[in-house]
Amino acid sequence: MLKKHEKELHIQSINPEVVRVAIIRTDYHKELNDNLQKHAVQTLLKAGVKEENMQVFSAPGAWEIPYVVHAAAKSKKFDAIITFGVIVKGETYHFEMIANECARALMQISIDYSIPVAIEILAVFKKEQAEMRASDNDMNKGIEGAVAVLKALDVSNQIHKK
Repeated sequence: MLKKHEKELHIQSINPEVVRVAIIRTDYHKELNDNLQKHAVQTLLKAGVKEENMQVFSAPGAWEIPYVVHAAAKSKKFDAIITFGVIVKGETYHFEMIANECARALMQISIDYSIPVAIEILAVFKKEQAEMRASDNDMNKGIEGAVAVLKALDVSNQIHKK
């Protein structure tokens, strides 16, 4: 079941105007990733993140997303990273391998570089499931990715404040 995302984002300890966000996505299922990206950018703008502080990078496929995320995290040019991709289950083990290893690698990068990484790589059994999660409504996973990284930055900043 899909959940609606919060309409209001309450950030207490960060200035969103200076937050720098990398959006890393694939061009497979381009129309779905375009819509995820659109909703993430709209959410970030609404929260106060400046458009010039957002940068979009395209990875060839979902398997390459962790490599590109690693480069972005290592560069220290970004405060948060949002990832988008769509993996549709086929008849082989490829789906599980790609989905599991991407999630594992992205979590490790987040921990190693102390940077929030939203994993909105949609691993679905049918394309229709991805279409539902990338549609033009308040259940779009692009919204969830943007909200997640901003909240994570806010909480981390609260923890580190003296």
